[in-house]
Amino acid sequence: MSLTRRLRPLALVAAAAALFSSLTAPSATAADTPTMTRLTLSGDQFRMTDTSYVAATNNLYDKHLTRHADLPEVLTTDYTTNSSGAADPWMNLRSMRACAGDETKALPPVHRAVSWCWSSAHSDDDTGRWWPQGLSSTGTADGGDGAIQDKRALAVAWHYKTYARDAAADQDGCRTNNLLKVSFIDRDTAKYRHVLLVQPTSTSSTASNFTFVTGHGGGIVWYANYLYVTDTAGGIRVFDINKLAKVDTYGSGVSTYGISGGRSSACGFPYVLPQVHYYKQASPPPSGGCSADAVAGVPDPDSLCYSWLSLDKTGGGPFKLVTGEWFGEANGGRVVRYQLNPAGSATYPGLLNMSGGKTVIQDAYAATRYRGLQGGMTWTDAQGLLHFDFHKGCGTKPAVFSHTWVGDTRPPTACTSNDLSTGNWAVGTPQALSHWPRLGTAPVEELWGLTEHICPSNALKSSYPEDFTAVDPAKGDGDACLNHDSDTSMSLRTVFAVGFGDAAVQNLH
Repeated sequence: MSLTRRLRPLALVAAAAALFSSLTAPSATAADTPTMTRLTLSGDQFRMTDTSYVAATNNLYDKHLTRHADLPEVLTTDYTTNSSGAADPWMNLRSMRACAGDETKALPPVHRAVSWCWSSAHSDDDTGRWWPQGLSSTGTADGGDGAIQDKRALAVAWHYKTYARDAAADQDGCRTNNLLKVSFIDRDTAKYRHVLLVQPTSTSSTASNFTFVTGHGGGIVWYANYLYVTDTAGGIRVFDINKLAKVDTYGSGVSTYGISGGRSSACGFPYVLPQVHYYKQASPPPSGGCSADAVAGVPDPDSLCYSWLSLDKTGGGPFKLVTGEWFGEANGGRVVRYQLNPAGSATYPGLLNMSGGKTVIQDAYAATRYRGLQGGMTWTDAQGLLHFDFHKGCGTKPAVFSHTWVGDTRPPTACTSNDLSTGNWAVGTPQALSHWPRLGTAPVEELWGLTEHICPSNALKSSYPEDFTAVDPAKGDGDACLNHDSDTSMSLRTVFAVGFGDAAVQNLH
């Protein structure tokens, strides 16, 4: 049965509207520059065109990737052997676990409904090769009871990292820099599985092969049967949960991908998630345009850096796909909200709204006085006021969570805290914000996020000093990795949920 038929009706969240009404912003108290400035866009500025892979993916799915799968299979089927029948523990479902010891430093210092760390069995928690980035969930995707295909799950995007000293050797197929995968986590069992993101090798309706996808994976949104994933300089890719498929050859020793000799493989992973759309901006940012200081501290006026994503279902229709920019050393990152069509729409169901062959923009803002925004979301309260929630990454020091609104002129909090006990948000560079409104019939109003970093082992610091530097004691007060002198790396990688309406969260700036 297709996912479209299994979806509960997507509805505006009445409970969320009541919650948001209680979080109406107080009056501004300082006569200063607003934290957010609405932009007047001209022409096709920031609008994207759609390259459709639907016909190509359908052909692959129908004729070449015929071992069709669904979300329950991915999240419940354990394997003890690889496709050759040999014992292969790498194939097993993995389990999120309780965080322990120093790694709990990475969690926000507020009440948490959920706090997980990744499995240690295959170093998901402390590998320097794979880095978790974007996060979304079926709670976001479904407006009814928070389930898709009867599963309540999260999706986390990861990218592969090649080290500077052996980058040339690593640029080899399944070890390509920025190779992308997604982890599906069963909320009810805490078990998870990695799935490779792939795209057809052409857009033709006769496409007969696929390849891996690369990118940073900084933003991900689950909406209806689609996963939206950022491609920082290019735009936004879309993958279809209805097209999940199992490959023929899989296991820890497999380093091939695509279809060869009638058999499919995916860098060892048993499942692939194919791309169906790629929304591209007209021209990418100039070289260095998405780096920490943009270009000489000024974001390019004609192009975006798609650093993170979230979904806004408030304020009446249409729903909005929210994307924002990260610049660690430059103010003025833009926040652009694209219109999304309802899952039941007659045209482009569950996809970005189009007009004249270009995506339709709801509105756009500049984070006038903010920098280092690693994730964010928007929401409109019962009085019609638009709010913004952001977090600013401060490396492995306590990060800053900020709640602001249109017209707010308070000075933003900077990354200056040197005390791990008083920081107001997660440590280890938090990534992504995602709203989960309901579990079944019960409103839960959760705000989900994750962190990405590790404190590297001595071996990593000595072998790859360009990638893993020791913390300078003179500058490291409050750094979670200060004095980490060990033969093993320490995880600062967490997945967590806090109360969306918690005053300890929303009253911070």
